[in-house]
Amino acid sequence: MLVWQLDDVAWGDLGPEWGPSSPAWLILAVASLLAAFALSTVRWRTVLAPLATPPRFARMFSHFLAGQFVSNVLPTSFGGDVVRIARLGSDLRDPAPAFASVTIERLTGWLVLPLLTLTALAFQPSLRDLGSATTTAVAAAVVTLLALMVILGAAANRRWTANAVAATGGKRWLAAIHLGVDALRRSPRHAITVILVGLAFQSLQCVAVWATAQAIGVQQVTLGAALAFFPAAAIMQNAPIGIGGLGIREGAFVLFFGALGASDASAITLGLAVYLLTVLTSALGAPAFAFGGPSARNLQTLDLSQPDRTS
Repeated sequence: MLVWQLDDVAWGDLGPEWGPSSPAWLILAVASLLAAFALSTVRWRTVLAPLATPPRFARMFSHFLAGQFVSNVLPTSFGGDVVRIARLGSDLRDPAPAFASVTIERLTGWLVLPLLTLTALAFQPSLRDLGSATTTAVAAAVVTLLALMVILGAAANRRWTANAVAATGGKRWLAAIHLGVDALRRSPRHAITVILVGLAFQSLQCVAVWATAQAIGVQQVTLGAALAFFPAAAIMQNAPIGIGGLGIREGAFVLFFGALGASDASAITLGLAVYLLTVLTSALGAPAFAFGGPSARNLQTLDLSQPDRTS
């Protein structure tokens, strides 16, 4: 639909412009994504620490990779979180802290992504006067921060502590947020670490986008531009529309990087290239998804008789 709607883009226009240094840039992009996966696991373990004793890093990294495989390779956008919650809940023999840790780990992106965009724009005056591109990036950041405040405000009520087990649906989600935030509030060291690791994780994602752009010849995308605009694009692509943000991410790249002089075709190509690299790195989680499930012993001890606790 995006290609059809843009008069100056035809299917034949899409495609990378390879250069002698392209392999090195692609290696950097893949390495950045894998390092980001490891940092995201560190963030997840840090969120879990005030709630329960975390499994060893290798075990949680296996769960994370399995989730990445489900979310990015299979046709779903949230199934990976279900896998992570189910497997961690089995390890802990209690699904409540598993659900809370994944929920809070996801929610930290609602703080980190806007912070990256607003900070990068603040330190780069040349990016603050790009018309609709700048306005859209700022609007995405501000709306996300406001939504985060509303959610945290709704989840702050102490009644969620008593209702955490019995809650279902959206109420259970709010109860999980309350449980996680309350635990982090009592452990400021963990809370600060979660934010710092989250910033490093998302920064590495931006490095991967920048490296991919250099690999395929989109020279207009500097590291500073990636730090300013990719977080806003990530906010937009996480909307529950389509599969893997396809189309939304590419449209955002056309808006943001087109304002820097990149052609529509090259911006779309960059979006597809980033998506394909994400799929390829996430495919490394296939063995973890196939063989890293809960042990029979854990399945026997996990109480699955209460649907409200495991939904």
